[in-house]
Amino acid sequence: MNSSCSVQHIDHVGVAVRDIGAAMKFFEKTFGIKPSPVKVLIDQGVKATLLAVGQTRLELLEPLSAETTVGKFIERRGEGLHHLAFNVEDVSKGLESVKGQGVEVIDKAPREGLSGMIAFLHPRSTFGVLTELVQSVD
Repeated sequence: MNSSCSVQHIDHVGVAVRDIGAAMKFFEKTFGIKPSPVKVLIDQGVKATLLAVGQTRLELLEPLSAETTVGKFIERRGEGLHHLAFNVEDVSKGLESVKGQGVEVIDKAPREGLSGMIAFLHPRSTFGVLTELVQSVD
């Protein structure tokens, strides 16, 4: 029997936006959420930031071009909810656990992301929600 992939908490919710600066201003003005530094992640084709909202964070993702994954997402669906990220103790073990249960994965192995070590699960296996496993790096 395979062990489950135990989730510690919701790490963040990813939101695809056309203009990360405008989105940060909106969340600050409307909800009092303080802005955070923006990082350019060339390998992922985005500008991204993590805004603290209690224990959870809001990740804003602006595509670097229309040809990136997030750029194509916005073109097809418009701005909005992009993914849900679960914090796990060990992303490698979590990934092996879900693969052992037949869950379709996007990332065959963990990789470095804005939040730590990450791996994505395909929405076809997760009720239509792009799901990310995150192992925080302290």
